[in-house]
Amino acid sequence: MRVSVPGNLLLLGEYAVLERGGLGLALAVERRLTAEAEAADALTLTGEWGAGPGLRWSEEEPGASPLITEVMAACRERLESLGRAVPRVRVRVDSTALYLGGRKGGFGSSAAVAVALTCLLLGSTAVRPEPGIVAEVALAGHRRAQGGRGSGYDVFASSFGGVGLFTGGERPSWAPLRLGWLQPLFLSRGPRSVSTPQAVQRYREWRARSPAEADEFLRRSNRCVLGFARSGSRGEAASWLARSRELGLRLGERIGVGACLPDPASLAPGSLKALGAGNELGLYFPDQAPEMPPAGLSFLAVAAEGPQWAP
Repeated sequence: MRVSVPGNLLLLGEYAVLERGGLGLALAVERRLTAEAEAADALTLTGEWGAGPGLRWSEEEPGASPLITEVMAACRERLESLGRAVPRVRVRVDSTALYLGGRKGGFGSSAAVAVALTCLLLGSTAVRPEPGIVAEVALAGHRRAQGGRGSGYDVFASSFGGVGLFTGGERPSWAPLRLGWLQPLFLSRGPRSVSTPQAVQRYREWRARSPAEADEFLRRSNRCVLGFARSGSRGEAASWLARSRELGLRLGERIGVGACLPDPASLAPGSLKALGAGNELGLYFPDQAPEMPPAGLSFLAVAAEGPQWAP
């Protein structure tokens, strides 16, 4: 069996998606990791991540990757609840497409890996799982590997594909959106990778110190996300994106995770916004579609579908 899984991005709603009822606008990215499984004597996995050393995981030596261990366990629980055995397969994963120049690209590679493994292990029973089941099982394993703190927007975007309105909480939800005016979108690359767990920890510490300010941030962020999602035109959406940008910049200053954006003077009129934890990727939302991608930026293609199965 072979499957490809799209990466993912959160356009609006950073940090807010960690809260119950926090909204985010997320999308699947047409940068795909590939994975395949074949019959074997034991359950094993090999992986290629960027330009670094590869990964080898087995049930006898699971310490190589807590993520793989927890996703495998979540799949085992679901299969056993259905009276099915865990398959003995050799899994190979290649996620190099989600890296940039050998470093983490900010496209949700760990979530995409969790989705790919879930597809292959559940699909090995001859029943290809529905996106909702994939999202549920993959999220369970992904959250365990993160100490129970992951929002899940990344898992949901890679599972369902397209663009969606994500609502955070213990049991998050995903509502597909059709935004005909959304593209074109462009990405800029930041100066360095940012540790998402460290950034999230700083946010949580700030929230504990300033609960009233954090509640106000959540209210304003949700308003921006809903305004963007309900926009009827590119111009209307741009105003909400600009508000979300300023809100994110102020929050970054509060928690000590700054953002680095391209010089607006070097671009045509449009909106600029940092994505993720701040310095990995930036989003450029031009007022009008340029004939060529602006210098130093790359086109962002939305993946209309989630996992795709190969013959």
